[in-house]
Amino acid sequence: MIPIQIEQLLEVVGGTVDPDGIPSSRSATTELQRVVTDSRCVVPGDLFVALAGTCGHGEEFLADAAAAGAAAAVVEHHGAGQAGLLCVRVDQSLAALWDLAAWNRDRSSAERIAVTGSVSKTTTRQMIHQVLSVRAAARQSPRNYNNEVGVPLSLLAVDPGDRFAVIEVGASGPGEIGPLSRLVRPAAAVLTGCGRAHLSGFGSVKALFEEKVRLLEAVQPGGLAVIPADCQRRMPRLAEGVHVVTVGVERGADIVATGIEHDSGMLRFVVSGQRFEVPVAGRHFVPAALSAVAVGRWRGISDREAAGALSSFCTDSGRCRVVHTARGTVIDDSYNASPESMLAACRLLDEWSCAGRRVLVLGDMAELGEHAAACHAEVGAAVGRCGRIDELWAAGTWAESTVEAAIEAGMAREDARACVSVEELLETLPKCLQVGDTLLIKGSRRSRMERVVQQVRQVEC
Repeated sequence: MIPIQIEQLLEVVGGTVDPDGIPSSRSATTELQRVVTDSRCVVPGDLFVALAGTCGHGEEFLADAAAAGAAAAVVEHHGAGQAGLLCVRVDQSLAALWDLAAWNRDRSSAERIAVTGSVSKTTTRQMIHQVLSVRAAARQSPRNYNNEVGVPLSLLAVDPGDRFAVIEVGASGPGEIGPLSRLVRPAAAVLTGCGRAHLSGFGSVKALFEEKVRLLEAVQPGGLAVIPADCQRRMPRLAEGVHVVTVGVERGADIVATGIEHDSGMLRFVVSGQRFEVPVAGRHFVPAALSAVAVGRWRGISDREAAGALSSFCTDSGRCRVVHTARGTVIDDSYNASPESMLAACRLLDEWSCAGRRVLVLGDMAELGEHAAACHAEVGAAVGRCGRIDELWAAGTWAESTVEAAIEAGMAREDARACVSVEELLETLPKCLQVGDTLLIKGSRRSRMERVVQQVRQVEC
């Protein structure tokens, strides 16, 4: 973040110093260099923005922020400064956070690349960041900071020395992407794809697509838009001079991956004669890598340089991270799940080379609304059609539907088990593991399937 003094802060957010707080005479000499919204993350000198939440208000933690060394806080209510902290009072603290983010954006020379989509946003953002870092200092959204709080915090994390900033942008319902896009003002935007995610909020894939492309419509004139080739026919009109690049597999795109091979955690493919070897588990990582190549080319990074950068790429925990245990191998894909990513997980495990059994462990998919039953049955049927998945364990509300669909599609009944809860699965699964097994574990955030990963990793021979 570009340092800001209290007097500047007051002007940017349209606030006043709370008279119940520390006297304003201190404000002129106080310089702030970082903004946080979680009091547990405060370090000395931070500006703590107290936001209203669903279960309380950040102002309840002003004393904690002060004790941790916060230099000032943004608040909404009179008397908040009684916590012994210099407090700037505003009408809405979230609006103040956005104002601060816009202020930092306008004073930064970093080119902003925004990423959205219903699958692989985080992985795509991370790959783009890794490729751009070949050329100059690059910043990216921390973790999955992609909502109305995370996006402004991502913009506020951009420092004066950053040449690029890769910002993740998400949405769980209509009307969210447009304001976030206008806040980011991207020079380039990447659409990773539009599958069946957040259908309880959007209602249909068509509505989801229309929301996601709002990000591409916000690309500044002369910028770049990267899209999957199969989305090209549905694209709206973009700003004048925006260069659209399509990515795809085998044919029909501007940037194409051919000769795709995957072998137990190593992905190989060729782009325009350049061979890529990326240490990730699954063919479904190809579009993310191609998007990184597209953004790299846009800024003069050769395919050879991009291949070198991605050769050391490492996925986060919960995103197809391969873990070797005393008994066998765990493919930890527990972070989240949608129908498309579930189907990709089935394909990944089906082609995995291993000495023992291939065991698929699934939690429920969330936020599918009236489509939930059909989507879980579709996944179960895909499991049943896979020729090399030896066992299916499903846990949750839709476990029985998933298992019955797998059996109907050809899986032996004794190889498919339904548990009413993840807790029941945790009691049973570890006792059934064998040496040499490969387990792929996946489910929505609501299922918290990382608990299964943790327990399985602790099982000894």
